[in-house]
Amino acid sequence: MNNVFSFVGASGSGKTTFIEKLIRFLTEKGYKVGAIKHDAHKFEIDKPGKDSFRFKAAGAIVSLISSHEKLALVKSNIDNEPDLQEIILKYMNGVEIVITEGYKKSDIPKFEVFRKGNGNSPVSFDSRYLMGVITDYEPSEVIDLMKHYPRETSREIKIFNLEDVEKVAEYIIDMSVITPPIIEIESDNEAISKYLSSNLDALKFFPDIKNVKIKIG
Repeated sequence: MNNVFSFVGASGSGKTTFIEKLIRFLTEKGYKVGAIKHDAHKFEIDKPGKDSFRFKAAGAIVSLISSHEKLALVKSNIDNEPDLQEIILKYMNGVEIVITEGYKKSDIPKFEVFRKGNGNSPVSFDSRYLMGVITDYEPSEVIDLMKHYPRETSREIKIFNLEDVEKVAEYIIDMSVITPPIIEIESDNEAISKYLSSNLDALKFFPDIKNVKIKIG
């Protein structure tokens, strides 16, 4: 996938803080950013006692709350957890860059946040998809450490300081290429055409898709 970047690291490494700064910088530069957080454990995003929580607790598969400013949706995974591609196709329409936290086993470009004093080992130094390390170690220390983690590629790994938000953002921008597929929709119903067009926007993250033709009727 194009324009999708994952940030990984051990718990307490500072991933979320760095991602927050990165999203703010990219947004200020005019980019539309989508963010996805992967949680390996069960989570509860709603608050007990709230109407939407009560709907969900009562058995609703989908619970949605909407206002003029925003929309929030909580949906039970009835069968299996959706993979990252499915999530992007369903929910990342209208954005230009997707930043994820987690998905360390995925095949998308990733940056590891690796901090001194954390007491944990690197989680992706052996990944062929590792693009950069964000750290407070000296570059020479990171290079020496990476010798203990054989990788299947000779790709150069960029090393950034924990404060190098702008440099990481510029690196991501340089790697970002969007070539939207040509989408042709034949339908007598204008509302359906607009719906399909807007909901096919996320196909731009999949470079192998060049042309899409849909005929309704």
